[in-house]
Formats: sequence, structure tokens, C-alpha cells
Amino acid sequence: MRMVHDQKQILTVPNHAELDSGTCKAIMRQASRYISSHELYSHFYSE
Repeated sequence: MRMVHDQKQILTVPNHAELDSGTCKAIMRQASRYISSHELYSHFYSE
């Protein structure tokens, strides 16, 4: 959790060797609330 302009920003980061695709999508959706999808894309998808 971090505070930005008096608002909490919470991001769940699992510590597992493998993640279900639905979990990855949920994390991407959650992170997109704070960081642009363009910046996140390379961390979640390979070309």
C-alpha cells in the first residue's frame, strides 16, 4: 500500500512460481488503476 494525494493505492502481488491467467488479468486490471496500461503491457505480455 502507498499513499498518493491522501488516497490509498493497494496492489496485490502474489509470490507463486505460476499464476492462473485469470489472476494475471485481475492484477493487470488492478494495477491499471494507478499506472497506464501502456506502461504495464510489457510486464504482463510477451510479443
